[in-house]
Amino acid sequence: MSQNPSTAVGQVSADGQFRWDGTQWVPIPRGAREPTSWTRPMQLAAASLLAVDAIVTVATYLIFYTHDAVKKVFDASGSQLPQGSSEDQVITFTIVGAIAFAVFLALLELFGALGAVLRWRWVFWYVLVLMGLGSLGGVIGIFGLFRTGNSPFPIGVVILQELLSLAAIPMFVWMLIGVITRGPWAMKRPGT
Repeated sequence: MSQNPSTAVGQVSADGQFRWDGTQWVPIPRGAREPTSWTRPMQLAAASLLAVDAIVTVATYLIFYTHDAVKKVFDASGSQLPQGSSEDQVITFTIVGAIAFAVFLALLELFGALGAVLRWRWVFWYVLVLMGLGSLGGVIGIFGLFRTGNSPFPIGVVILQELLSLAAIPMFVWMLIGVITRGPWAMKRPGT
């Protein structure tokens, strides 16, 4: 490689392995990526969707998953209680379990949102899986809109949750296009 002083600082060598720092060619670390115009908007959009979904999920369960709502669902489905337990015990256990599960899911989503905001490259794959699962849930959830009588949630809340799940579809597609054409978080290799 030439020590040409006319080489611009930050220029990448033809083989993509070195970067000119103004005085010498410095090796580029293996696996290095540079952000593109898609990178930050993609990270912020993914983080926003995950954070909003986490908040809505927990709030929905805390506000609407009540004793009366669960009892209504049990009565509508004709479920029988396990022997040796009262209706109140089963309903309380169901409520606590559902809220704990909602909090767990919210923590998974908030971790993905945090990783996206902090620009952790490896979190891309984690968020891509979350968006894929959200997309799948959105498609399956469409059929649930026709059976809201068995839901403990008001129809408006069910529609809001479905819209959030459906919003994961374009996000998933965008992330998929970004990783195929550029790389994780639509970041490119230096010099490309």
